Formats: sequence, structure tokens, C-alpha cells
Amino acid sequence: MYKKIFLLCAVLIMVSVQVHSQEQVAGYDKSANSFTQYRNIYKFSLSEFTRNTFQMGYERFVAPSTSLYFIAGLTSKDNNNDNIFGIKTELQLKIHAYTSARGKVMHRLYFAPYVMNHYLDTELTEWVYDNSGSHQVKISDSYDAIGTGVMFGWSFSFAKRMNIDVFTGGGIRRTIGSGNNSNDGVWNYSYSGITPRFGIDVGFLF
Repeated sequence: MYKKIFLLCAVLIMVSVQVHSQEQVAGYDKSANSFTQYRNIYKFSLSEFTRNTFQMGYERFVAPSTSLYFIAGLTSKDNNNDNIFGIKTELQLKIHAYTSARGKVMHRLYFAPYVMNHYLDTELTEWVYDNSGSHQVKISDSYDAIGTGVMFGWSFSFAKRMNIDVFTGGGIRRTIGSGNNSNDGVWNYSYSGITPRFGIDVGFLF
């Protein structure tokens, strides 16, 4: 059921963007600032490195104040204690509510509803206490996490083609199929519930 909801949200976003872009893309102003000639941004996330994830993104402006941002990431951790592998995807519809272009810099303020999915296989080491004392055991698990919410951010373009994106926000996350990994911490991979979001992306306009 949750996968159907996720797919439905993605389809609704795509349809709304298609309608919006048909109305506005013809009026895309390339003369306002040198940055507006570029309608694509390639990005990678600095903050996701702290969660063992290499994450890249592609943002496409479909209108002067509207863009689609598709994200894909690979989660990997392999050591003596924990083994984690995962694939993350996310789609954002970014509405730029304010744009200021002056000379060689451009500032954009935006909000962005999103839908996401994160599939993970984990093998974690945990301490178990029983009659024989304490010892370590390996607990294996695999699950899907899906979620939706809203991001708020500041996008700063400079040096002709460089871009920095700082954002925060939050939403709701539901983990499906998590049987063994019951850690309820908000930063745990198997967490279900209300979750905060914040981070920094570095990008290149083209």
C-alpha cells in the first residue's frame, strides 16, 4: 500500500509540473542574468557523507520559478562490526518563491515538497546479555523506507557556474519490512515517524 502511495505522489508531482511548464516555459527570460542561461544543475551532497551515503542529484528548471530535482544515492558501510548497503531515490518539486540576481551572483529562496524511497540491507553487531554473560551477535535485516514532506532552502549561484544549496525541513517516514532492527532513534536507518531534514549540496550549472 505504501509503495502505491509513493508512486501516486510522484505521478501527481510530474503531472502538475508538466501543466505548469507548458504555461510558463515559453516566457523563460535568458536576459535577466548570466545564470538564467543555464537550466540544469548537477549536485552532490556534503551532508549525506556523514550517513555513509554518496548522493548525487540533477535539477532541471522547467520554468523560471519551478524546477524538478531528482536524487539518487548509494549507501555503503563495510567493517568488522556493521555491513550496510542501500539505494536511495528522491524527487522534489522546487518552487522558487524569491529570486535576486545581481551581477555575478544569484540568490533563490524556495520550498520543495518531496517523496523518497530508501532500500537497505543491514548486518549490525549488537551486544546480547543472557545467563552465560554478554556476547556479540550479528543481526541481519532488509527493508524499504518511504517518506514525504517539505523542504525549505536557499540556493546561491556564483563564479559563473557554481551553486551551493542549504536546506532544512521535515516530513514523515515509514519503514516497511523491518523485523529485527528495532532501534527507534530518529537517525536510525529503520526509523519510522516524523523526521527532520537538513543538509548542504554543492553543484555545477550547465
